[in-house]
Amino acid sequence: MIRVKTLTVQLIDAQPDRIRICRIDGESLVTVVIPREDLAEAKSLPNIPQRGIYYLLDEDHGNVSRVYAGQTTQGIARLDAHKAKKEFWNKAVMFLDDDQNISRDALDVLEAKAIDYVRTHGSYETDNSATPKPYVDPYKEEAVERLHDRILFRMAALGYDLDRVDQGPAGAPAVFHTKKNGIRGAGHYDKATGHFTVLAGSKVSLSRPVLKTRPSRPRAWGSSAIRAVSQSSPTISSFRRPAPRRCSCSAAARTAGPNG
Repeated sequence: MIRVKTLTVQLIDAQPDRIRICRIDGESLVTVVIPREDLAEAKSLPNIPQRGIYYLLDEDHGNVSRVYAGQTTQGIARLDAHKAKKEFWNKAVMFLDDDQNISRDALDVLEAKAIDYVRTHGSYETDNSATPKPYVDPYKEEAVERLHDRILFRMAALGYDLDRVDQGPAGAPAVFHTKKNGIRGAGHYDKATGHFTVLAGSKVSLSRPVLKTRPSRPRAWGSSAIRAVSQSSPTISSFRRPAPRRCSCSAAARTAGPNG
């Protein structure tokens, strides 16, 4: 037996790379794909539901490098605040429905599932620092799980697979990237040699401080949210952590008091 789902995509202004509205036969959920520069136009679309979740993506032809997941009860207008405060994203994908189809407590659980998923899957960086822990109604849990699965299916069908893990050539060192604190860079760590190599094209903005406070111990390059991704750029420099310094003073000097 062949299972078939029919996905209908409406291209606003007949432009394939601008606003898209997507629906699946038999489902009330509406998906809206919104490029950042088209937000003002998207807010004027009629008959778009107000409640649901969304993903902010830094993506290039389906290659997702950074994700933020959240919820909205304001529909597309919720993106205004993110456009003002979050610079990284160039595309938003929203999954919206009428209020009677997604209760407020179910929405909280759906958001938590979406955040947990992007923090534990794929090779992209995430802007969600923690996963919410809302109360889960046992009578609604299965329905929310099904809804989340439908959202993941639509993301993959639209070319934004949140499960994809980008890998370099076999045996190549893992590559990391970051786009935080004025740094837009990539590099790879070779576990066998202990070398970390910064890749060509990496940039650091000198107009803002990279570290707000002096750490008590050296931090890993980037942040704990850095994920491995594929990169084939040539390397431009490499370094390894220096060995601990040894004191050259004599044993007698080390045991002597302040007065000799």
